[in-house]
Amino acid sequence: MSAAKLHIPICHVEAGVRTYNKKNPEEVNRILTDHLSSLLLASTQSGIRNINSEGLSERGYMVGDPMYDAFLKYRIKKYCKDFKLNSFFEGLISIPKEFYYLTCHREENTSDSHTLLEIFRAMEQLDAPTIYPVHPRSRQYAEKLQRKYKFQKIILCEPVGYLESIYLVDNAKKVVTDSGGLQREAFFAKKKCITILDFVCWPEIMVDGRNELSKPIADEIIDKLNTKQLIKEDYNPFGDGHSAEKIVQLLEDKMERGSFL
Repeated sequence: MSAAKLHIPICHVEAGVRTYNKKNPEEVNRILTDHLSSLLLASTQSGIRNINSEGLSERGYMVGDPMYDAFLKYRIKKYCKDFKLNSFFEGLISIPKEFYYLTCHREENTSDSHTLLEIFRAMEQLDAPTIYPVHPRSRQYAEKLQRKYKFQKIILCEPVGYLESIYLVDNAKKVVTDSGGLQREAFFAKKKCITILDFVCWPEIMVDGRNELSKPIADEIIDKLNTKQLIKEDYNPFGDGHSAEKIVQLLEDKMERGSFL
């Protein structure tokens, strides 16, 4: 809003995303930003459709997802030839040979211990440990639950950085999350993902059992983790891994022409 009032052009990357749930503050921010932006750069075709339906088609471009660009570049086991697992996670965690990856940070999932308890009960039943980098919001609940219920398969650790998280996604058996970004990274890594939310963030990944919504109920999480996913190698709705180049080219073209709206 400040940029718009100062007449500074705004370029919105990841434009056109809609969950149709205005109780989610991010949804309100996305709508406002799209309508104030001069350039709307969509990650997927659904973003373009949403932009068009709101009368913003003149500003919209399909460029692909910069998160996919970054994932392809930084997936550690392929990017770093000299990668040493133990030193990479030194001081954070000891990585088991097989593991599940859990992230949980949204207020609706961390504001009381009962919700987190159901998620922990599900993860405790799995056939390998679960690595859970604990968000500061839920640390108190997480540590209390682990002590009280003596969960043996849930490994709590400090929050991890981007590269560590990409490694954990790429090497986990399956992923459980309430993050809009991590569920896409699980899709990029072809990992089965269960999303603990009651609304869809990215309809493109809710296909062939690859990502499924679940309530924070242990039995439901387990049931959905056990369903199979179908990987279609030719299905990639997030672009070709060169979205950043397309974004830069569009910016340069608009600046050269002086055609920002």
